[in-house]
Amino acid sequence: MYIKSLGLSDYRNYSRKTVNFDRHLNIIVGKNGTGKTNILESIIFVSNTKSFRTNNDRDLIRKGEEFARIDLNTNKDSYRVVINKRNKSLYINNNLINRSSQFIGKVNAILFKPSDLELFTQSPSERRKLLDIEISKISSRYIQSLLNYNSLLKDKNRLLKEEKIDEVLFDVFNESMVPMIKTIIAEREKFFEAINRYINPIYRMISGKQSDIKITYKKCSEIEFVEEELKKSKDRDYYYHYATYGPHHDDYNFNMDGYDINSIASQGQKRMVLIAFKFALVKYVQNETLSTPIVLLDDILSELDKDNQERLLNSIPENTQIIITNTDINNLKIDKEYRLIELKEEENV
Repeated sequence: MYIKSLGLSDYRNYSRKTVNFDRHLNIIVGKNGTGKTNILESIIFVSNTKSFRTNNDRDLIRKGEEFARIDLNTNKDSYRVVINKRNKSLYINNNLINRSSQFIGKVNAILFKPSDLELFTQSPSERRKLLDIEISKISSRYIQSLLNYNSLLKDKNRLLKEEKIDEVLFDVFNESMVPMIKTIIAEREKFFEAINRYINPIYRMISGKQSDIKITYKKCSEIEFVEEELKKSKDRDYYYHYATYGPHHDDYNFNMDGYDINSIASQGQKRMVLIAFKFALVKYVQNETLSTPIVLLDDILSELDKDNQERLLNSIPENTQIIITNTDINNLKIDKEYRLIELKEEENV
């Protein structure tokens, strides 16, 4: 799949904007504030139904307007998102989609951005968000189990806050959670197994280094012990008044040559590990869906030297659509054919 065109109406800084893309390499250039990242954000919103910059959809609506609209046309289907100040409406080929789980991942896009380096130091809950987004775009089984589990988890935590806890209801919650927890753990194990299979050769290709990179999945328990751990956590849950066991406490960390990446790697090394991780995601999506996701690079290449730029671009499969943003075309060393999309400040009206 590739994006043919993108239309924005009252989205962020754009009153009206249409962008046509080449099926292979596209470079968007413009000064800071011209809306380069807004274009990538709108593509990711169609992919995930969420922004990577704000948790409030209202922030996406142009100031003074009542709603924003994204129209994205691929070589296969057309997608529309209408965002108002209360909710959003999703359409595929002009047909209203009532459940976001049926929309997420139809356009599969993977984003690289400078702030992704925070992944190594941010909270486990933020790392889980990335994990959940990427697996949800691939597995309907995962997203349904995750949605159901989170709903039950809210009810369970609400029950644990009550002065007198209904033990029968508590046990019903735990019993209902078991298959969801097992599915979540199994899908996360599968995800990390795939990423670890791909990340080392990709890192060595794009960095020119021979370090050993591995991601360790820190899961709540092995699948066969889920029921046992839920029972063992009961007293702790009662004492702390919240659910102390479950995949909502899962985490993962990156290791380089057997050491935690935060204790051994430079910023430059971390950047290359992160890029290798995202490229491993591309391989994961290809393997699971037999299609190639769209790759978005937001001001990433300018931070790399010429050799690393070349290695990175050469590691992307030929059939991949790539959209790159940068402030200036002159500091990019690209020997491939590309479509240049120039943004100017006067367009932001």
